[in-house]
Amino acid sequence: MNKWLTLALIAFSTLSWAQVTDLDSLQAQLAQHSLVRGDFTQLRHIEMFEQPLSSQGKFTLSKQQGLLWQQTTPFPVNLVLTQDKLRQSFAGQDPQVITAQDNPMAFYFSHVFLAVFHGDTEALQEQFDIEFKRGSNQWTIELTPTQAPLNAVFKSITLEGEENIEGLTLQEVRGDKTQILFTNQTHQPETLTDAEQAQFSF
Repeated sequence: MNKWLTLALIAFSTLSWAQVTDLDSLQAQLAQHSLVRGDFTQLRHIEMFEQPLSSQGKFTLSKQQGLLWQQTTPFPVNLVLTQDKLRQSFAGQDPQVITAQDNPMAFYFSHVFLAVFHGDTEALQEQFDIEFKRGSNQWTIELTPTQAPLNAVFKSITLEGEENIEGLTLQEVRGDKTQILFTNQTHQPETLTDAEQAQFSF
């Protein structure tokens, strides 16, 4: 690679990092892109089991439409979450659709977790105490629920990353924990594909 291009990339990276110093600058960085796609690995730690339960797949997060979560292993699961609907389907089964009217509590949690996935710190401040930390190579925010029903389920929710959210940890009150690692993230193409748009149209 041309040394000037290398220096330019380093300078851009340093500038980007310099901008992330608090919640406001983090919010601004995460809001730069309306779409992010990538791979995920989810590790579910259950106290009664020695080894975590692992699953992998792909995700698409759209600020306008919602979350498309496509698990591929250990078995296929397709989940689409919007502001007012949730559709999930397992291999060989008809999809199930739940609306906000059907289950208001489920959508209370869904709206919170869309805000978590988006890193929407303004919305999160309504539900959590937020602690921001800046390390040498990443930022971390720890969310502590301040009201029911979240504080009856979760002890804390931790987000960490650099340009994007790269890790999400859900620590439950009862001791179980879920870790989700996000890799191979991209913002291209900048609009939903026809196949992705079709997933959100239900």
